[in-house]
Amino acid sequence: MSKQIKYEISHQAEQLHWESTEIPSMTSGLLIQADMPEKCRCMAFILVKDSEGVIRLQKLLGHGEQKLGIGLTTKETSIGGVPGIIQPGTSQIGIGIFTEYVVQILGENVEELCITITEVHENDKENTVKKAEIQGEISDPILGTCWVKKGLHISPKLYDWQKVYHEESRWYKGDFHTHTRLSDGKEPITNAMKKAEDMKMDFYVPTEHNLIHTGWCDTSLCVLPGVEVTTDFGHMNLFGITEFPKRILNIVAENGKKSKVSGYVDEIISEAKEKGWLTSINHPFLTIWSWRYKETLLDGIDCLEIINDPTYPDAPQANDKAIRFLDELWNDGHKMIGVGGSDSHNLIDERYEGATLPSIAGDPGTYVFCDKLMPAHLIENVKKGHVCVTRFIQVEPHIMAGEKEYLPGDELGEVNKITYHALIRDAEEKPVVYLIKNGIKTKLSVEQKLDGTYEIQECIALERGKWQWIRLEIRTQAGELLGYVNPVYQGKKEPEYTTFGEIADRMDQG
Repeated sequence: MSKQIKYEISHQAEQLHWESTEIPSMTSGLLIQADMPEKCRCMAFILVKDSEGVIRLQKLLGHGEQKLGIGLTTKETSIGGVPGIIQPGTSQIGIGIFTEYVVQILGENVEELCITITEVHENDKENTVKKAEIQGEISDPILGTCWVKKGLHISPKLYDWQKVYHEESRWYKGDFHTHTRLSDGKEPITNAMKKAEDMKMDFYVPTEHNLIHTGWCDTSLCVLPGVEVTTDFGHMNLFGITEFPKRILNIVAENGKKSKVSGYVDEIISEAKEKGWLTSINHPFLTIWSWRYKETLLDGIDCLEIINDPTYPDAPQANDKAIRFLDELWNDGHKMIGVGGSDSHNLIDERYEGATLPSIAGDPGTYVFCDKLMPAHLIENVKKGHVCVTRFIQVEPHIMAGEKEYLPGDELGEVNKITYHALIRDAEEKPVVYLIKNGIKTKLSVEQKLDGTYEIQECIALERGKWQWIRLEIRTQAGELLGYVNPVYQGKKEPEYTTFGEIADRMDQG
């Protein structure tokens, strides 16, 4: 038996619309086909709640075929779905609007989305073809391990936060901002993993727009659950999530109403703090995606994206502004960690107009120092600031005071001076390296050691009893950003400013 739901996509449409459908007993699966004009891709997503109110599927109707399935196994269930028995009774089908794309592409026009829901019955001979379809032909099945048991709570029995991927104590490379076909990315997760391996990544964080992955294909990479909280006034990533954030659907339903959504964002930040998730403001100064919640309290934010998709036309200027913002924030006595994210949506051979390089996961690479690579350690060490962000180079900082070595993000002990030594590998030309102390930039002497390998070493005097911080910045001869090493610091300063907007205003005035 099939049911059709027709929905008009427009800027005036209900942003989160629900319709009921009756699911009979003995239903072993659902096959859901989404049909829409090509230009409407990524403008809407679908939610399925079973008769117990449990979400069984969430999927943006984006790239690739939109033949979705919910079945008994991960082979029969599309990404964003929860496999298992389909409960009989009244299910709810939700259609959500991705307002950004509707405003940007559709304008005042109206288009139609048609959703066809077909039940699959285990013992109904007439449905053998449909059962074969759901087993072998649904688009983008999970294939590998499911992380959730019921609803959108990640089970610690199914997702192992203590799983050791590598035993070495070293810098591990990954990407904290990525997209797949669960939202508006063009690559299936299997292709994404192949590209990540080609980029020599160790970990990968999928951050889909207001949706979470419920499982992942088999891979050697450490995949850390995440989500991109996407609003009309800014985007924010959450890393290391354990469940679907409580206010996400409220944001979808109310997007565009800044005062309401601002409150929901604050609630999500509080939820993240309570549950140990990391918060990160994305592309804070990038054109229409800039962060416009000026009242956001800084003490609720762990990270700031200082290199976002560097191949995007406006990204270099926006990224430089993010770095200046972080300097102002540190000058005021706050501690926030700079991270990178490719924000890659494209296929490997695609380039933005005028770009010389493709937008690809791993550019930039965010390196996190861990004594061994496992999800729990990854979260812990990002929070500590043991982070460097680079484009196509590797940086090995060694920060010494006497016999003790410090990592980026560390608080320096009672020392009067440090020696800052760093090796820069895989550079195509001699880099320009700056040491920034309390916002003051000093160009350092760079020595070539081997082909593509360069070295800096600088002795830095400290003023004990004062708030001070020191970071490293690496650029090409033409001034393009190649690397960012998060600060070490000493002392304490009571911040004068508390909100994102106050720091942004101070930066603009300075």
